[in-house]
Amino acid sequence: MWRSVLAVCLLVLAGAFTVTGVANATDHVHVAAVQPTDTVSPGPDINAPQQPDTGVNPETRRKLWIGGIALVLFALVYWRNKKRWDKWRKAKKG
Repeated sequence: MWRSVLAVCLLVLAGAFTVTGVANATDHVHVAAVQPTDTVSPGPDINAPQQPDTGVNPETRRKLWIGGIALVLFALVYWRNKKRWDKWRKAKKG
């Protein structure tokens, strides 16, 4: 039982930490205005511009903390209810 709760917690945390970037949409007007060039480089551009690493936004960090606390509280309530259910079922049988 604890293995499944732990696995769910790990999957949620892994998903939360992997989806921290912001997507950049391209403007269709600029894409249509691009003219073809005569020369094409044979390989990838070695000096391609890099996006600056902004790190994790403080708002995102706060949301992750709130989500983690909510997950722990959910696990505690689930565990308590399971214990109560098992106790009730055992009393009903006996």
